[in-house]
Formats: sequence, structure tokens, C-alpha cells
Amino acid sequence: MKIIIKNQKGFTLVELLIALVIFSIGILGVATMQTTAIKGNSKSRQISEASNVAADQIEQILALAYEDPVDADFLDSYPDGAGTTDGSTGLDDLPPNTDGTASLANGYKIYWNVATDYPVPDTGTIRIFVDPPGNGPNVVMEVVKARPI
Repeated sequence: MKIIIKNQKGFTLVELLIALVIFSIGILGVATMQTTAIKGNSKSRQISEASNVAADQIEQILALAYEDPVDADFLDSYPDGAGTTDGSTGLDDLPPNTDGTASLANGYKIYWNVATDYPVPDTGTIRIFVDPPGNGPNVVMEVVKARPI
């Protein structure tokens, strides 16, 4: 006489394979999320560094006397000599598309231009463009400097 045991314990091979497929899909999702987070953090770091470079350049320009040629007489031009396209204020909306002699700080290209008497008389507006190395986003900062009384 044979005894049939109906109360088996454990998993079948099919159940185990299905569980492994579901687990693998979950792990792939976590790995994709991690890769995306690393790319986002890298881009954020580049923007922060470019902002620091721009702020440093603004501080250097603001430390100059208002009448200093590098500051007040630097109208409608970039460090590399390229002219601006906006003749009304002397400020461009985009950095020049040249590989001129712009300032370099840790691989960052820095362009700036200054417009005097803008937005009001006896003021100068300084616009700084920082182009990070690689494919990082450009950073643009603008500050207004008043003529001392």
C-alpha cells in the first residue's frame, strides 16, 4: 500500500523563477534610480561651482573703482574683444560663440560685459557668463554698481 502525502511544504521551481524575475525587475529599477540621482548630483555640483566662479568674478569687478577702465570703460565688449549684439544697453543675453581669450578658472570660461547708465543714470550693470567645462549648463549673473557720490 502506498501512502500519498498531500501536505507538501516548499516552493516549486516555477514559483521560484517567478519570484526571481520580480526581484530582478525591482533591483533594475533601483539601479536606474541611483544612476539618475548621480547624474543630477553631478549637474548640481557643476551649477554650484559655476555660481561660485561667477560670484568671485563679480566681487573682483566690484572691488575696482567705478572709473577703472576694466569696469566703467568696458562697454559693449567681452574680455576676448567680441562685441555685443544689444546696442541699447551694452548687455548680451548669451555669451559669444568664440574660443577667444576669456578668463579661465578651473576650466570654466568666464565672459562679462558692462553697461553704464543702465538701468538708471550713474549706475553700471555687470553681466557675468560662466561656461563650465563639458556639457554643463551656463550660469548667468547680473549686478548693478552705483557711482560713488
